[in-house]
Amino acid sequence: MPGSGSCRRGLWEVARMLTPGSYSNILLVFIPLGIAYGIKNETPELIFWFNFLAIIPLSKLNLRKIRQLSAVLGPMSGGCLHAILDNAPLLLVGIAAIQHGAAHIAQSCIMGSVLANLLLVVGWCFLVGSIRHRELIFSTTFASTASSLMMVASTSLVVPSAISEVHCSVDPDCKDKLVRMSHSVSLALLFLFVVYQHYRWRSHRQLFVEAASPELVDGSTMSRVFLGIVEALLLITVLGMASLSSFFLMRTMSSVTDSDFLSKRVVSFVLLPLATDGPARIEAVAAAYNNHMTTALEFAIGRSMNVALFITPALVLFSWAAQSSYPMTLHFPTLETISIFLGSLLVAELCRDGKSDYLEGAMCLVTSVICQVVPILEAATYLVHRYVILSFSF
Repeated sequence: MPGSGSCRRGLWEVARMLTPGSYSNILLVFIPLGIAYGIKNETPELIFWFNFLAIIPLSKLNLRKIRQLSAVLGPMSGGCLHAILDNAPLLLVGIAAIQHGAAHIAQSCIMGSVLANLLLVVGWCFLVGSIRHRELIFSTTFASTASSLMMVASTSLVVPSAISEVHCSVDPDCKDKLVRMSHSVSLALLFLFVVYQHYRWRSHRQLFVEAASPELVDGSTMSRVFLGIVEALLLITVLGMASLSSFFLMRTMSSVTDSDFLSKRVVSFVLLPLATDGPARIEAVAAAYNNHMTTALEFAIGRSMNVALFITPALVLFSWAAQSSYPMTLHFPTLETISIFLGSLLVAELCRDGKSDYLEGAMCLVTSVICQVVPILEAATYLVHRYVILSFSF
């Protein structure tokens, strides 16, 4: 039967692509180790590091499964699925943090992810892409739209910080007002996210033809349905394992950060975003090296925009629904909030003409260092204390 042949080919393709490949293969072993140690609830330090390392291949698997399922669903449904679940590991880490009464950890993860993708990854894309090409060309439509949306999202963070700085010192009800305002603004951001998805994939889809879009896979309807079911089940499995790893990681985080060597700020601002976004960042830089700058910016700016417009308000509303004792709000630390606002301004200006080179990449990288100087100094202090001072003590 022709349909059975297509199904067999589809099954073989799914089996061939099940593992993420490349460097992350070696980290697959930490997925069962992290979950097993987490269930046993022994040796908290091992539980934390095993699950931290497990999130890296799970993030890569999540990207692959979303990409393959998007190819089955087609451009519109696949594009919306990609926008919603692309940052699922970060969302799961944030949910686990809120469940453990650590909303500030979720906020720090969001800040670290957005700043790194917006400045560090974009800078490396411009710089690495210029190695082989004197000037890089990309879609101005996507870059300008995403940058403008980032400006709106960063404004939603600047306003609560400004209100807190001005009013909370004199108004005893200011914190409650910030919580209520965060709920309203989060709903507005989610509405804007939905409007953008409709704009991007339905009403003005022709404007984004240059940007990376899921292509419908070839084959009969039966084979596509079969592939879709298999890929959906695999994606659910990956997300289930990622949620377990995130839960165990957050449960044992204090055992690592209570030491003199590693602070919660370094873990949440640097390490956790590195685990959840690391595979996508590598793919973005690789795409830029091959002169696929629109695809690279889709990874970098697009992920930052999705985090700001979807992940952040979703976590605020989850905290509200869960009646958390320490509710998450849009009042983020002032320094990081200003950094995101200035970073959005810089990227919007650099992407305005649809061209880039190594100088613009260097500008993004230097700005990233300036904006992240505090966690960088904390990480450097940790390394010096761990590997220099202790070596002399022996």
